[in-house]
Amino acid sequence: MKPKSIQLLTKTTFIYLVFILIAFFATAAFITQRINSFIDEDTESYFNRRERRVIKVIEESDRNLSEINDLVIINDLSGINMSSYPRYKDTTLVVSQMDDPMLFRAKTVILSTSKGSFEYRMHKNISDFDKFRQGVLGTITNTFIILVLVLTLFSLFLSGFLFRPFHRILGSMSRYKIGSDFNLPDVSTSTTEFKKMQLLVGKMISRIESDYNKLKEYTENMAHEMQTPLAIIRSKAEVLIADDNLMNDHSKTVKVIYDEATHLSNLGNILNLITKIENGEYDRVEKLNTFDIISRHVDAVKEMFELKGLNLKVDLDPGHTLHLDPLLFDVMLKNLLKNALRYGLGVGPVLLTTKGKVLFISNYGNPLPFDSAKIFNRFVGSNGAKSALGLGLALVKRICDLNKLSITYAFSDAQHTFTIEPIA
Repeated sequence: MKPKSIQLLTKTTFIYLVFILIAFFATAAFITQRINSFIDEDTESYFNRRERRVIKVIEESDRNLSEINDLVIINDLSGINMSSYPRYKDTTLVVSQMDDPMLFRAKTVILSTSKGSFEYRMHKNISDFDKFRQGVLGTITNTFIILVLVLTLFSLFLSGFLFRPFHRILGSMSRYKIGSDFNLPDVSTSTTEFKKMQLLVGKMISRIESDYNKLKEYTENMAHEMQTPLAIIRSKAEVLIADDNLMNDHSKTVKVIYDEATHLSNLGNILNLITKIENGEYDRVEKLNTFDIISRHVDAVKEMFELKGLNLKVDLDPGHTLHLDPLLFDVMLKNLLKNALRYGLGVGPVLLTTKGKVLFISNYGNPLPFDSAKIFNRFVGSNGAKSALGLGLALVKRICDLNKLSITYAFSDAQHTFTIEPIA
């Protein structure tokens, strides 16, 4: 599955947000730690003063110790685990003068005096500190949420406004078609990078057009110039074929000359056709109803199949359609039929079927003498047949690729089957 692409600005904004989240989290952790340290220091200072004052009262005062709140006399220290003191505990208490519960920190200590040992519990109101801590964390959280919204909206603004020239340049590039005399529209922008991009794209298109025109001219000239000497060779070969005396002694040689000249002529035409297809010159995509087109081609070649002893059977779906250039469909169909005619054996029929969205063509034949994965490669020989161009199936595959069609090959029960269907 192809990974989904993300806009550069979206990625950048996301990275900024992650960085800010880490920074805010670290800041919140640091502030919380500092507040907790301050609370600990302040409460500990309070508890120490309170502890010293209580000890002083016990040592110097004749006051009844039972009147001191939270002071418990310990008669036997042997049952006390001294390592568990002092004890700290945060607890919520309701103060009569206050409507809301308040947070207190309690510290329990063992006091050793000349008058005995005592367990004493002290309380310190830390509600204000706790509210301050929660307020700081709430402020940091709200600030982060606001910053996320601001950055997101700002990213959308940048994408829609500042990046508008960039998207217009990309749109112009997507409409570019080689060989169409395309002129890149001038996009007005004050951004240096976009100006450089527009200049480089214009130079690149000019270079591509120049190279394409040179290659096209060379290919067309070569294909055209080849036809004249090849036509002369075929013409002279036909004269020799008409000479019975010469054919008695050199029939094989003359036939090879004629066949190879024809082969070379067809090769030039197909190479020229492949070049035009790959350069996108056939882009008249239409929704074709294939029933009438296939029927016409079958009528044209049926006699040739019968002469070779092959039975061509068709089973066509009147509703079958394909989206591609009509000329390319003709080329594709002719090559598939030609392939079945050349390599088909008379042990069974050649089947041409359309059903739903799928086109099948199969013929009986010998197994491939090479890896079936290479069947759509150019110039792959078959059974040493010199008449084979080695380009027919490669041409069909290229047409399918350019028109988002899938073509697959299978061999089973002595049948070669090609299946063509739209790519989902």
